[in-house]
Amino acid sequence: MTIGFDGKRLYDNKTGLGNYSRTLFNRLLQYYPDNDYKIFVHQKYFEESQYKYKDFLDRTVVSDAFSADLWRFKGVEDDITKHGINVYHGLSNEVPELPAYIKKVVTIHDVIFHKMPKTFPFIDRQMYSYKTKKACHTADAVIAVSEQTKNDLIEFLEIPEEKIHVVYPTWNKEYGHECNYVLKDEYFSRYALPRDFVLYVGAISKRKNFLSLLKAMLLTENIDKNLVVVSNGGDEYEVAESFIYENHLEGRIFFLKDLPWYELPIIYHMSQGLVYPSLYEGFGLPILEALSCGKPVITSKISSMPEVGGDACIFIDPLNVEEISAAINFIYYNLDLAAEVKVKAQEQIQKFNPEKMTEKMMNIYRQISNV
Repeated sequence: MTIGFDGKRLYDNKTGLGNYSRTLFNRLLQYYPDNDYKIFVHQKYFEESQYKYKDFLDRTVVSDAFSADLWRFKGVEDDITKHGINVYHGLSNEVPELPAYIKKVVTIHDVIFHKMPKTFPFIDRQMYSYKTKKACHTADAVIAVSEQTKNDLIEFLEIPEEKIHVVYPTWNKEYGHECNYVLKDEYFSRYALPRDFVLYVGAISKRKNFLSLLKAMLLTENIDKNLVVVSNGGDEYEVAESFIYENHLEGRIFFLKDLPWYELPIIYHMSQGLVYPSLYEGFGLPILEALSCGKPVITSKISSMPEVGGDACIFIDPLNVEEISAAINFIYYNLDLAAEVKVKAQEQIQKFNPEKMTEKMMNIYRQISNV
């Protein structure tokens, strides 16, 4: 079977959508190496990519069409048909119109534009809604990254339930490596990080609710605590930066920007645990990544977060600053927590077992293509 993939996110995106794309592709190569895989990408997203790994390059078709947008809208069809693709997988809410003999799969990560419309300009909201609904109706199979996303697709876009398959994202291979004291010491020095800190991973945005975390760090009971932020910015970055300096938090908040993805597991291992007080997630990959490292996770008791965290997390009201603060204190000082979390985390992450999730995806490809 020859399977094609949208390469924009895989090559260009440094955050969740890119991690999803790269992890899925790597796992397919690991567990089903006998298939033929092709990645289709425009040179605009390929040229400056930091993700030009040999296994990717050997299977990549790069277009030099004049316009990347026009190519993704129409020109990609010619490239896909030329390469004998049986199944084409749009990895993030989009899929081109293709001949009927090429079966189409689209992954929908979330419908934030419906759940939190005020965080999007009107035109963007209309465009995302149109593209997502069109992709779902064009595709032969729709992949939802969680039951939460599946239910949202049914509620907001009226996608038939029988067309939607829940296939959870999983963690990349680097999260299975041990992280010893020597390696941790190297990274404490490399990034000049404090020896004790809680971790935040994600965009600095309204939806991610980062300001509530900063307010929790400002409380008197947290004046001896540090926060490391792995982020490439977001719509509230400047607001957060001002808040940090106005409240003299700059000595306790440490930003890691453009962190190589293969180093992120090390940072998880160095931390006291993850704080992830998001207001809405289609999935919430950092929760799973932290649990795979056996680390405590503080996260919201709404949206998809309980689905991902199970009983292995500490759940809080994301708008209750005092509750976030109390949870931070708990993971900082509860020495018995580490062993308990590791046991519960290992049980919970089996729900997202990479081999099982990759098999589920492959079975969908086979089912719709009859190959």
